[in-house]
Amino acid sequence: MSQTLSVDFNKPIRLFPLAKCILLPHATVPLHIYEPRYRAMVRDALDSDGLIAMATFDGSDYQHDYEGCPPIRSCVCVGYIVHHERLPDGRYNMLLQGIARAHIQEELEPTDDGYRNAILRPTEQDVMEIDLESQRHRLEMTLSDPYLRQLSSIRNIGSWMSPEVPTPAAVDLAWQAASRDSEQRYDMLDEPCVFKRFEKLERYLAQTRRSLVIADHMGPCTSETGLPLN
Repeated sequence: MSQTLSVDFNKPIRLFPLAKCILLPHATVPLHIYEPRYRAMVRDALDSDGLIAMATFDGSDYQHDYEGCPPIRSCVCVGYIVHHERLPDGRYNMLLQGIARAHIQEELEPTDDGYRNAILRPTEQDVMEIDLESQRHRLEMTLSDPYLRQLSSIRNIGSWMSPEVPTPAAVDLAWQAASRDSEQRYDMLDEPCVFKRFEKLERYLAQTRRSLVIADHMGPCTSETGLPLN
């Protein structure tokens, strides 16, 4: 989808800000839409281009100004609704797939239905797959490491890695699966250079491996009878 769907960045794109949900390109996120303004947003998206940009709140102002337009961070992920279900009461369940990194260039006035929208600027730096051969090889070797493969998230990444998955997509998907930290995910979203994103991922996986090695050398944290040893 992300390889064939084009985004018209000359047109306003709907914004859906949340506190902790960071979507990366190529990944998908399930969403339950129940607020009236966001029901209208989804309805309008389905009636047109299917695009919604996932944004994240900047600071804690949203906690007391959620119904208004509290500050949001500049980097967003443009997503496409790949699946939706409209419930009898008007709510939606949907899957949003990330397709493009972007920065907010100008936020516009909210629509008549109350949801936010903005003119966005794409930030992804194009790189040919042939220039990523070294990174691809290193990633595949890392994901096959026996210590890392103790983690279900790493095994899951390895299960879908194939030559058909471009390396930039593999890096984003691996990060989405490996890290649950919203700040780390935002940092990855805000990085336009795939080489730098790969370096971040490689460092993260190396740190994770070191932790697993240390834990393995320390032995189990419980006795044979199941009692904790610390």
